[in-house]
Amino acid sequence: MMETDNKAKLMALRKDLSEAGREVWLAGLGAVALIEREGRHAFSVLVEKGKTFETQERSVLDRVFQEAADQMRGLGKRVESGLQDTSKMVLQRFGVPSHAEINALITRVEQLTAKVEAISRKEGVDDQEG
Repeated sequence: MMETDNKAKLMALRKDLSEAGREVWLAGLGAVALIEREGRHAFSVLVEKGKTFETQERSVLDRVFQEAADQMRGLGKRVESGLQDTSKMVLQRFGVPSHAEINALITRVEQLTAKVEAISRKEGVDDQEG
């Protein structure tokens, strides 16, 4: 009898182990299936989050680049203005006339030329009369 009880216990143990092993196997398969399904979903969610982030960050980067370009233009204008002012001062120190002074001189020379021509014509008329 004892032998029959031992065999029955052994068979029951074998059955229990077999069922436990099968359950572990099924749990593993379930985990794989869950990870696969959830992984695909998680991947899709990550792609969407990435698109949103890229769009947001791209606008931030575009804004930063635009601000940097504006600052560079402003800096370029200030440097150009500073160089012009410095050049003017150096030229004035050496007695070189400014553009405005040269234009005023040209206007004055043209006026004087017109007066000389008028005087020359008048003298020519006076010489012919006299």
